[in-house]
Amino acid sequence: MPLVFVHGVANRIDGAHVEQDKVRRALFAQHVTADWSREGGRPAEILQPYWGGDGASLAWGGASLPNRALGAERFGSSGDGEPLQEVTSHLVPDEARPDEMLVTTARASLNDALDLLWAAALLAAPERAEELSVASAVVLNAAAADPHPGWLDELADDEEFVVRVGQILNDGNRRAPTTREKFGDSGVRSALMAGVRQIRERVVSVSGASVTDRLRTGLLPPLTEFLGDVLTYYRQRNAPVAENNRGIGDKLADVLKEANAGRGPRDPFVLVAHSMGGNIVYDLLTGVLEDAGVTVDLLVTAGSQVAFFEELSLFAPHPRDVPGTAGLRLPRPRSVRRWVNVYDLNDLLSFRAEPVFEGVEDYSFRSGRVRAHSAYFLLPSFYARLGARLGPLRYGPEVFGGGDTQR
Repeated sequence: MPLVFVHGVANRIDGAHVEQDKVRRALFAQHVTADWSREGGRPAEILQPYWGGDGASLAWGGASLPNRALGAERFGSSGDGEPLQEVTSHLVPDEARPDEMLVTTARASLNDALDLLWAAALLAAPERAEELSVASAVVLNAAAADPHPGWLDELADDEEFVVRVGQILNDGNRRAPTTREKFGDSGVRSALMAGVRQIRERVVSVSGASVTDRLRTGLLPPLTEFLGDVLTYYRQRNAPVAENNRGIGDKLADVLKEANAGRGPRDPFVLVAHSMGGNIVYDLLTGVLEDAGVTVDLLVTAGSQVAFFEELSLFAPHPRDVPGTAGLRLPRPRSVRRWVNVYDLNDLLSFRAEPVFEGVEDYSFRSGRVRAHSAYFLLPSFYARLGARLGPLRYGPEVFGGGDTQR
């Protein structure tokens, strides 16, 4: 049973990309695939093909960007601390003091505070991704049971918040059945404290910049990186076919065909794609893979632009009667049995799919802040909600046939 994750723009094979691969793998395993089993009882296989190396590069080193220091130096790379800066900016209330970021956030939403703390800890200590992912399930369950605990009003700063979270984890370890794997308390605590320090450092670095620079830092790099990788993909896509000139789509098509061929007869194939990754897999599933025998039992697109690109006719010419006065929509790809699309109203690069395609389920994941595009796959709650929507996958892709649209 393969789960394939296709990343979006601005991923390059540096330390940040490798570390985030570890984080995603651990969170998928804990919150999404933990109850899945392949034929024969084997755990679900999680694949994360890398296409960033074939993405955009700037011939003049980004000289065309208005501010090279804020834009060009991080083109094609996440940049040190940038993912955490994005998560912090879209979860923490504006009035929060540097030493009360988590406490202030928790008083508005305990779930948001836990997401922020875990995102920071996972980025600060990716080597502990598995332990932190197991621990995240414990604290998210506690927050669901008591979203407004009385002890929140007693906390003085973020260190005290982490101490309280540590107590929740201790209680979870004591109550855990002996057959369930426990997490190392001291290692998790040290990672959480490292995360608190990372949050403070990001706040200080951002607050010291001018308003204009903060806006440019927040909006210019994601847009330039997005445009760069999108235009590069389409340039490669339209280039003459040659064995030594295989582009992003060709390489990803090989991965999807191999994943489909390697599963058992009763193993579902789940494909999760972020941002431009969603556009690429849709392009492949309606193009070169349409008649290749690939069947995707569940397609999940998050923060993606598939419907917007389809409105621009960037994939293939529309039939003349679509769209029409009767509100006709395009069918979902023939090879996809169920399609779930996740969008955020605060994500400028996120779009709905239901108005354009038949048989698609749109779900809103509201972050509440402007910078939201890369945050989806750093937040444990996102994986927990995704896992709850998908349910257990045991022996049989027929569970995907219904396309339940209940929100």
